[in-house]
This record gives sequence, C-alpha cells and structure tokens, in this order.
Amino acid sequence: MAGKDYLKLLRPAQWYKNALVFLAIVFYETPLERPWPVGYIPAILDMSKFYIFHLPLILGFLAFCAVSSATYIVNDIQDLEADSIHPEKRNRPLPAGTVTRSSALGLALLLLIIGLSTSLLLNWMFFILVILYIINSQLYNAYLRKWAIVDVATIGIGFILRAISGAVLIQAPFTSWLVIGVFFFALVLGFGKRKNELQYLGNEAASHKPVFVQYTDVILDHGISMSATWFVFFYTMYCYNVFGDNFESQPVLLTVPILAGLILRYVYLIHSGSPVGRKPHLAFKDKGILIGGILFVITLAWTLFFWTLVLDFVGGIFQTLLP
Repeated sequence: MAGKDYLKLLRPAQWYKNALVFLAIVFYETPLERPWPVGYIPAILDMSKFYIFHLPLILGFLAFCAVSSATYIVNDIQDLEADSIHPEKRNRPLPAGTVTRSSALGLALLLLIIGLSTSLLLNWMFFILVILYIINSQLYNAYLRKWAIVDVATIGIGFILRAISGAVLIQAPFTSWLVIGVFFFALVLGFGKRKNELQYLGNEAASHKPVFVQYTDVILDHGISMSATWFVFFYTMYCYNVFGDNFESQPVLLTVPILAGLILRYVYLIHSGSPVGRKPHLAFKDKGILIGGILFVITLAWTLFFWTLVLDFVGGIFQTLLP
C-alpha cells in the first residue's frame, strides 16, 4: 500500500476546479481613473497586500482541495462495485484493492476536519459556503446524479460556490454576469464529459452510470452547444458591463474572440472523441488549447492593466524614429 495510492485517491488532477477561488482577484481593483502603474495597482499584483488578498485565497484553495478530495473518496466508496467493472475506473485505488475501504474513510474524515477547520479560521461566511459545497456534493452523490440535466446543474452549483467563496475571502464584488458565466462553463464541462463517456462506453454506458438511460447524443449535443454559447455571451456581458465605459484604457472585450475560439476548440475535441472530454485537466496538452490559453492570459493582462502603458511606450518609440 504505497503513498502514491493515497495520492491517487485524492484525485489531485481535479483540483484545477478549486482555482475558481482566485477568479475574484483577477478583475478586482482595476485602474479606473488613470492607467496603472500611475494610478491604482491591481490587487493581483499588489504584493504589499499579500496577507489581505493572496494568503486567504491560497488557504481557501487548499481548504477546497481537502474538502473536494474528501467528497471524491466518499463517492469512490459508494461506487466501489460499479467502478470495479469500469474499463478505466477499475484502476483507481479502491476498486483495485490497493487501499482499503476503512483507511479511505479515515482519510476522508481527516481531510474534512482539515478543510473545515481552515475555512472556519479564515471567514465564517466562507465556512458556510464550504458547508454548502459539501451538502451539494453529497446530494449529487446520493440522489441528484440519477436525473439527466439535474446532475450537470448540480456540478455547476459547485463551481459557483467555489467562485463566490473567493470573492467572500477578499470582500470583492462579484457580479451576477460572472456568476452565471461560471455556471455555464461548468455545464460545458459536465455535458462534454457525459458526451465523451457515452462515446467511450457505447451500449454499456447505462450499466456503468444509470443516468445514461436518459441521455442521448442529441440531448448532449444541444446541451454542449447551448452552454458554450451562453458562457461566451455572459462573459461578454460582464466585460461590457464592467469595462464598457472605459474601453479606451481597458478594452477587455478584445479577449472575447479568443475565449470563443478556446471554447470552440474544446467542443471540437469533445466531438472528435478526445479523452479531454471526460478528463478536462488534459486540455492543456492540446496545442490549440495551450496556445489559445496563453494568448488569452496575455491579452487579458494587457487590456486590464497595461494597455495605455504599452501604447504610450510603442508610440514613444515611433516618435523617436520618425523625423
């Protein structure tokens, strides 16, 4: 019984979802009157406020990692028999027999204690949101995953709770546009995973997950298309609502086409049968996603914080070169 088996039990590949707690700081305290660095410094770059912004978010991320891993372990215990006959999941530590049920349950309890204790020390409101996340996850494991659409919506609620938790930790505003955008992003991942699992398992899908009796390719295709469209739409509305009046110094709307391209690439991977559909953490191994993701981050940082600064710098160079 090696330590790597316990590490697999935690599903660290799924921790990327908990990075949503950092979302609030990305758009918080952006320059409003004069372009940075002359005016306001963005919170994400202001290391003088590390203990106010960054440390609480880091601890909040770790708390969610502990709690989410505990829910994954409980889910694995509940699905032990079904996972043992699944072509991929049977290699997980519990169905493979490399970790016992009692030790897994003990680890889940320890992680819950660590996660809840940390969240309570951070912020009582954050603690309540973590409790709601646990309740949402257990309702999903016990009941809600049995109904089509409801199962994916429940996953979306878990994403929203993570994102709102980050805003609570640093007391940052979090608009409804971004909340709804996060929800539809989760739906893209959820419907995409089910689409890919249906492709992978074929006629045996329902025997592994009963909800596949209710899902069809047509329903999942519509779910993916609708969710992807609404995600891009609500991100666009957020950018317009927050930065529309300040387009000359913060043209964040320029990131919309890049985001749309990223989502279309992800949808393409789902429909092409790529394992990225059921394992979203593998997305950045795709060159298109990787290049688009880097371009999106650079463009977002540029248009949020450095747009006027870069333009003035480039303009100054041309002025010196021109007679």
